Amino acid sequence: MDQDSAHIVAASKVPMLKPGEYELWRMRMEQYIQMIDYSLWEVIENGNAPPITKVVKGVETIIAPTTAKEKAQRRLKLKARSTLLMGNP
Repeated sequence: MDQDSAHIVAASKVPMLKPGEYELWRMRMEQYIQMIDYSLWEVIENGNAPPITKVVKGVETIIAPTTAKEKAQRRLKLKARSTLLMGNP
């Protein structure tokens, strides 16, 4: 294994949260997420688009995403949440 491939393997591991090391984990997790997909970090920082709701006969319901952009935003939100949870033991 050459030096470049060793760096890629080491960089692909999700940083694990250890007791008493939250700040270090937070910084590593931020770097990890930005490295794998910067748009994930933007979802974490800025939130995702609010769900689209519609009121029918006084009942508010959430409408499923219909456009490609809405579906992509929902996938990014799920991916961001999943990536963060992978770092917790």
